[in-house]
Amino acid sequence: MAEITIRAFAKFRELFGSETPLSVPDNTTVSAALVLFAETIPAAKAELFEEGQLKSHIVLMYNRERIDAEDAAEISLEDGDEVVLYPPVSGG
Repeated sequence: MAEITIRAFAKFRELFGSETPLSVPDNTTVSAALVLFAETIPAAKAELFEEGQLKSHIVLMYNRERIDAEDAAEISLEDGDEVVLYPPVSGG
């Protein structure tokens, strides 16, 4: 098992809390970890997923580097890793 941390900012912090420790099986991808996270926090499923797929406009970071949904499906997590979630950013 790997112990990871999921951090949330802005609107997501209000919905999910600022930091959530999560135990995931070895070789779990970022996407799979987010599915497990969504199972523990009911609001997360509707906010992060649409028709079983991670919403593409969610801003994801893995160990302080921005990744996209495709990367999230390929990156395997290790003990101590951090996944950060930001809601869509808009403005002008």
